[in-house]
Amino acid sequence: MHDTPPLPRQIRTRADVDALLAATTNYEERLPRDPLRQALDLGRVQALFAAVGHPQVGPRTAHVAGSKGKGTVARMIAAGLRQDRRGPVGLYTSPHLEDLSERIAIDGVPVGSAALARAAAKVLPHVAALRGTPEAPTFFELFTAIAWLVFQEAGCSDVVLETGLGGRLDATNVCVPAVTVITTIELEHTRLLGDSVEAIAAEKAGILKPGVPVIAVGLDPAPLAVVRARAVELGAPLDEGGTLDIPVLPLPGPHHVGNARAAYLALRALDVGAATAWEGIARVELPGILEQVALKPRVIIDGAHTVRSARGTRDAVAARWPGEPVVLLVALLEEKDVVGVVSELARNVEHVVTTEVDSPRCLRAVELADQLRGNLEAPVTAEPNVQDALGLAATLAGAAGLVLCAGSMYLAGDVRSRLRLKG
Repeated sequence: MHDTPPLPRQIRTRADVDALLAATTNYEERLPRDPLRQALDLGRVQALFAAVGHPQVGPRTAHVAGSKGKGTVARMIAAGLRQDRRGPVGLYTSPHLEDLSERIAIDGVPVGSAALARAAAKVLPHVAALRGTPEAPTFFELFTAIAWLVFQEAGCSDVVLETGLGGRLDATNVCVPAVTVITTIELEHTRLLGDSVEAIAAEKAGILKPGVPVIAVGLDPAPLAVVRARAVELGAPLDEGGTLDIPVLPLPGPHHVGNARAAYLALRALDVGAATAWEGIARVELPGILEQVALKPRVIIDGAHTVRSARGTRDAVAARWPGEPVVLLVALLEEKDVVGVVSELARNVEHVVTTEVDSPRCLRAVELADQLRGNLEAPVTAEPNVQDALGLAATLAGAAGLVLCAGSMYLAGDVRSRLRLKG
């Protein structure tokens, strides 16, 4: 048994907020051993939100779920709502790249420490009262409530939420949405969400609400059939995008066209004008999505961690920087399709360097390399230390080459932080 960190007696600073969160069960560090229905409990979340006055009631809300692309779509919707200029726009995403505060943003600006502390102080009595019981909220449940309290204090007229895990039992699912969005669905977290795309689609479609419009663009036939059936059951108007054309946009890769299409349809469902919606999407900032963080060699970070997103990322790199020799720096969490993801990322690369990030769920660099050898054409080298791995990848790429850092948002954030601090 690990000792549980103590709760802070009061919350006045960011350090106090961190202490509060450290005293919770954090499934981002270690996925639950219990079945999802036992580990996650919307009743527990509803009790938490009731205790702090139901801050989720009121704002015009967009709720986004999916296996990949949900963070991008959420950011695009928020950008369109900001362009609409009806009032402050709250955005809740996960995970973060460099700092926890990035997960809660108002009009594109991460929450400040003082506002975060004020919100956390409001949930402290509830957490203290339930300490050590099955009703005690988890890290994500607690932080979701804190986000809503931040949005309430800021007077947000609109809020965009990205789900954390699944959808049906996710803490974000206590919201009152004006529109829901389902992005692409792939096999992921199969031990928790189900071992078929149909089962996973059912979990994602758990965010649909009676009569609330749902956007589902680019889904494969099997998961789409599940979403369609659920939409019909709830009387939720379903928009699949059809043959909607989009204008030329400064997107980080062609695989994000579907994300832009979904965001546009969601914005239209929120009564945002067509021109305003596209203008907002065109201005979206997507940190950690094919983001260039260094030159000579060029270093690109991307959070691709599913087979489909990895394919899109590698295609986009080849199209945007043709002819540049590529070295792949990769880290993956243990529950991912290791060979499938890296096989896509490693197409036509000079070398693969495996490393590991600061997460108990991360595969060890040597173990990852062992799984990849024999499945890739490129040579594979393991280097557990990220700084050393980055240096090795840069040396292998040379000044005229490109280092692609992908496989995990944690890796993208780690590399981003190191290179940003360097200069």
